[in-house]
Amino acid sequence: MNVLSGFGVNLWAFISQLVSFAIVFLILWRWGFPVIIRMLERRQAVIREGVENAERAKRDLEEATARAEQVMQEARLQSQETINQATKLAEREANRIQEEGYARAAQIEQQQIARIQQEAARARAELSRLVVNLSIAAAAKVISKSVDTTDNRRLVEEFVNASETKEQ
Repeated sequence: MNVLSGFGVNLWAFISQLVSFAIVFLILWRWGFPVIIRMLERRQAVIREGVENAERAKRDLEEATARAEQVMQEARLQSQETINQATKLAEREANRIQEEGYARAAQIEQQQIARIQQEAARARAELSRLVVNLSIAAAAKVISKSVDTTDNRRLVEEFVNASETKEQ
């Protein structure tokens, strides 16, 4: 005991403090630590759940990003396909309009050719009639009334028709 008193330690005070510590430790061990441990376990479970939720949210975000990228890619492809279809449709329509224009121009050309041919035929007929009339008048003056006018007209028309056949 002298050794402890030499250090300034009172043995009875030390033992009473040791007994007090053991009682407080046993009370804490019996009722305090289990509550603290349960609270720490719940806190650990909440933290673990938060970490799992964060990891799940990260995976979901990655999946959503991948899906969004896939949807964007599909939308790009669809828009490109729509543009290609619209371009082809526009080209077909332009070709159709151009062909319609060519057909209409050819039709107008044919109509103009037919009109010109009709005008030429009418002019030839008028010219023939005038030539016939002039020929009859000239022949009537030259041949003084020996042949009647119907015969003269027939003879001149035969002459004119023969000349037209030779020209063609």
